[in-house]
Amino acid sequence: MIRHLILLVFSTCLCLNAQTNFVYDTTNNKDYESALRLFQDRNYDEALAMVNIGLEKAQKLKDKNQIACGYFYQARYYEKLGPYKESIRIYKKALTIFRALDDTAQVSRCYYKLGFNHFKIAEYDIGLNYYFKSLKIDEERNYKPGIALTLERIGKLYLNTGYFYKARESFERSLAMFIELKDDYRTIMNEQCVAVTYQKEAMKFQNDSLFNKAIDLYKVILPKTSKISPEMYASLLQNIGSSYRFLNQYENSLEYLKKSLPVQVELGLHKDSSHTCNDIAETYLDMNQLAEAKTYALKAIDLAKGFDLHQERYAYYVLYLIDEKAQNYPSALANYKKYQILEDSIFSLNKTNKINDLRIKYESEKQRLTIENQKSNIALLDAENNVKTQWLIFGGLGLLSIFLLITISKSKNTAKKEKKQQEKFAQDLMQSQEKERTRIAKELHDSVGQKLTLIKRKSQNTDQIELTNLTNDALEEVRSISRGLYPALLKELGLSRSIKQLVDEYDEQTKLFFTVDIDSIDAYFTESAGLNFYRLIQECLTNIVKHAKAKSVAVTIKKEKESIITLIADNGKGFNVEDSKKQNTLGLKTIFERIKILEGQLSIDSKLNFGTNFILTIPVKNES
Repeated sequence: MIRHLILLVFSTCLCLNAQTNFVYDTTNNKDYESALRLFQDRNYDEALAMVNIGLEKAQKLKDKNQIACGYFYQARYYEKLGPYKESIRIYKKALTIFRALDDTAQVSRCYYKLGFNHFKIAEYDIGLNYYFKSLKIDEERNYKPGIALTLERIGKLYLNTGYFYKARESFERSLAMFIELKDDYRTIMNEQCVAVTYQKEAMKFQNDSLFNKAIDLYKVILPKTSKISPEMYASLLQNIGSSYRFLNQYENSLEYLKKSLPVQVELGLHKDSSHTCNDIAETYLDMNQLAEAKTYALKAIDLAKGFDLHQERYAYYVLYLIDEKAQNYPSALANYKKYQILEDSIFSLNKTNKINDLRIKYESEKQRLTIENQKSNIALLDAENNVKTQWLIFGGLGLLSIFLLITISKSKNTAKKEKKQQEKFAQDLMQSQEKERTRIAKELHDSVGQKLTLIKRKSQNTDQIELTNLTNDALEEVRSISRGLYPALLKELGLSRSIKQLVDEYDEQTKLFFTVDIDSIDAYFTESAGLNFYRLIQECLTNIVKHAKAKSVAVTIKKEKESIITLIADNGKGFNVEDSKKQNTLGLKTIFERIKILEGQLSIDSKLNFGTNFILTIPVKNES
């Protein structure tokens, strides 16, 4: 999808095969052996039950090796079903024992697993450190399967963090080893990984030659996969189709995507098939074939429902884009609300596009050219037969003038009406988003929070310390999410102190150095306007944290005459304000929409390598 990074369809295979390459000593513990078989059959709860039985026996026998293996298998359960932090905690228990036993092979496997789990929660630096520890041990042991597999995982980590050259280097090293080990399946898998590095690099830098290189590699791999793995075959077809779409070769794109879809459906790959339907829908959307686009977006919803919330949610977003392009605003808003409701605890900000601005400019320019052509033709006619047609020309010009006045008047009224309609549409979306955030925040706090508190009290009463700690952590996480969804302290602390606390939180959670100078501005905002202003500051700070690569940020909010003047300045990398791609980013679009709701003005002063200044001017009335 144009708005998504490519989903690496081979990631599940990587994980599953990684598991089967590591064989642990389960001698004298039949329960672990049974658990392994249940894990392979994906009967995870039954597998955990067998692991716990085996671990209890090992603890009675005081067999440290078997105890460590038991912890390792327990962690594997949480790795499969979550939470990953619990998996990490238990892997570390296994690691401690294996270290004491000086079992380097198992220590390496624990490092590998810790790397994998930290990767899953996006702690890439920690994950990479553990991968390198595992790699070092396996290189010292000259254990090539472990080296190859860890290099593959390091490549995937680099790929997800945008270090494409390093990712490719790791995949190529892994590929050479799997060829030496005569592992055909993983050889093809790493060939595909190399191709994906070119595709993702092409997407980031909009490089057509890299897209073509990725397509060529995919096509070389494609015949090898048809018999070995139908799932991989389908994913390759999908990747080729999405690459063609980036090259605007829509017919080629649809050819490969539609070859991929029936294979995925037949294999029961709901996630992949819904993803492909969304790709097809977006391709038709780019081709302006809205009926076909809608058909496949609805099909994506049917395939994803109950299997993949992400793809189901994105299909509603595609429907929203289709309806917006068709100027069917009520349906667009309804689909956007459905998309918003399906947000899984992480709320992206408003994705509204200003579709009318370009259209109105286009229509105005078209009308201007038409008028000029008409005048040119009349002047030519006058030159050819000035005497005979003089009165006709004057009459025609008079009628034309009247017509133009009527047309221009209607055009202006239509433009104003459509602009107001679009602005109302954008405001409705934001209000809908805030209502949904508030609703979920209250449910988390009042329902989930209360239940967790009850569990915590019961565990405290029964001296279940571990359960108490886990529940307390979950409770804090729920409260944190709830605060992120809706700043409830706005009512308790007021706007000025809430913004100060927001900046303090960024200061604590990041390495940035913040300076703050905020006047008391509570009296100048209604509750609704205050929330919008708070979100506006939050969005500016989030943009800086995500993109600026700054070391310090200054936030100044001052009341001057009948305006609130806000300066948010950073010393980061800056950007070209005139760059249309930057202007169309989601963060900036949301900032512009919120400033419009507040009837204010936004000025951005930014230069490459010289930082960025956001200057917000909000008109307010003086206190009576």
